Amino acid sequence: MSPYWTVEQIQTIIEMLGEGKPIEEIAEKLHRTVDAITLKAKRLGIEIPEKCRAKNRNIKVTKSGATTTTRVETLPAITPAKELITMEEMLKILMGALKLLQQPGISSLELKRCRAVVSMARSYLSMLKTYERMADLEQWLVNTQAKILSLTEDQLRHTEDPTEKARLQKQIAEMKKFLEESAVKHGYKPFEKKPSLIAPP
Repeated sequence: MSPYWTVEQIQTIIEMLGEGKPIEEIAEKLHRTVDAITLKAKRLGIEIPEKCRAKNRNIKVTKSGATTTTRVETLPAITPAKELITMEEMLKILMGALKLLQQPGISSLELKRCRAVVSMARSYLSMLKTYERMADLEQWLVNTQAKILSLTEDQLRHTEDPTEKARLQKQIAEMKKFLEESAVKHGYKPFEKKPSLIAPP
């Protein structure tokens, strides 16, 4: 399974939700979790019909049935390499929606979906640029911390004073913990830039 959402997978979500298929069925077809399908639909601006949510215990539905909401605590943390799609993929989705809008006899439901996709695509592309800038900044911080760690370890090797050694050892332990958490929780490793979602290799 590719870490990214393909245009075909997203189209499948749109079509199956339009047909009233249960989220569990969509998840099984795409080999994704129910939460992943729910989250992807929400990010695309697609309202999930109540009948599609009926079997999903993690979804909270309002009494009127006119609107539905997902409890935030049930949504998984975003893993960019697995959950976010690239700029190229989003542009393909946008172009698909624009082409569909140009076709005569488009239904009101399709028109609503296309407008939602166009609106969300514009917002997504703007936020993606911001995300890339923040990712570059976080990578720079990790790289800088790694350089400071190396210098501090070198300083420790040339220090004889016990008090100074203890202070440096404490600093080194804190920096190593920071680098380890950055790698495990966020995927940032020193001098190993994450693949770009705007201009992937």
